[in-house]
Amino acid sequence: MKYKEGNKKSDSSEKKKQILIVEDDEKLARVLSKQLEKNNYEVSHSANLADFLDVVVKKKFDLVLLDLGLPDSSGLETYEKVSKVASNIPVVVLTGLDDEEIAVGAVKKGAQDYLVKGEVDNRTILRSLDYAIERSKLLFRLKKLQEIVLQSERIKVLVETAGAAAHEINQPLTSIFGMVGILKKDLEEDTEAQKKLDFILDSANDIKEIIKKMGSIKQYATKPYLKGVDVINFDEAAEDEK
Repeated sequence: MKYKEGNKKSDSSEKKKQILIVEDDEKLARVLSKQLEKNNYEVSHSANLADFLDVVVKKKFDLVLLDLGLPDSSGLETYEKVSKVASNIPVVVLTGLDDEEIAVGAVKKGAQDYLVKGEVDNRTILRSLDYAIERSKLLFRLKKLQEIVLQSERIKVLVETAGAAAHEINQPLTSIFGMVGILKKDLEEDTEAQKKLDFILDSANDIKEIIKKMGSIKQYATKPYLKGVDVINFDEAAEDEK
């Protein structure tokens, strides 16, 4: 990606990147704003942390350019407060030469990059901000991919566990069917006993159907249960029989 100071032309159809500059030095904020606006950025400005906290919840930003030394917050604490309310927005830290170590600390805590005031030119700033946005997008995609992999592993464990559980439950269930069959023969003349045994058989058959579905689970599916708790939906999770 090449940058030519003041001459980078953007496609009018390209969506402008939204950046929030959090900087109490009004002159520096104006200089940065003018340069960024020439390079396809739409700039908003906050002069302190309190104003940032108010603005960031009202508008979606692609990046925050953050001065760590603000009137109402300073040092690493500034980044920590910002990251709590803007955890999904990439942050590039602005710092003075004397605070470079603190800026490195902010990067270790999650900031995308840091820039030392007075030591970087416009080309470097633009490159840092654009790269920070792209890195953030890649990290977001990586996180989503990790979630998909984790979900896949959960499904795998669920399928294996359900299959093993179905096998284990089938054994005592077979014994129940056998014993109920014997009791029905022994109590042929007892009508009330027959009704109770039939009820046991119906319940055992219901369990047998659930076990059959457990052994056929191919996907992770849930349904609402009591008090907002979700439970496995065996009908949707089981493989359709053909």
